[in-house]
Amino acid sequence: MAGKWLDIALTQLGKSYHSSGAFVAFVMNTSKIGTNAKNSQWSPTLNDLVQEVPGFKKMENARPGDLLFWGKLGYPYSVGIYIGGGHFISVTEKDAVVKVQVLNDNWYPEFAGSVF
Repeated sequence: MAGKWLDIALTQLGKSYHSSGAFVAFVMNTSKIGTNAKNSQWSPTLNDLVQEVPGFKKMENARPGDLLFWGKLGYPYSVGIYIGGGHFISVTEKDAVVKVQVLNDNWYPEFAGSVF
């Protein structure tokens, strides 16, 4: 599944989305996993599919294809898709465009989730 997610996400580079949640919802919906992009809370379907990465600290257990979340578990305000090497794909806050971004101490996710 992760390879398919990354392939779909990469096709969206440079496109505009109103939020990172809408971008990830698009990727998941294209992958046949449903979400409720209109609601800031995860849909029950997504809650059932995402399992928090155990021992998540500074990406030591994250794998390419894992989702990175900024905000509280169940109520994230931003989400991205980890691609490895300290990089992730998400919508930039400044210009609302899908880009490959670099993790840094000023913009670090609170938790990561694997979709199983």
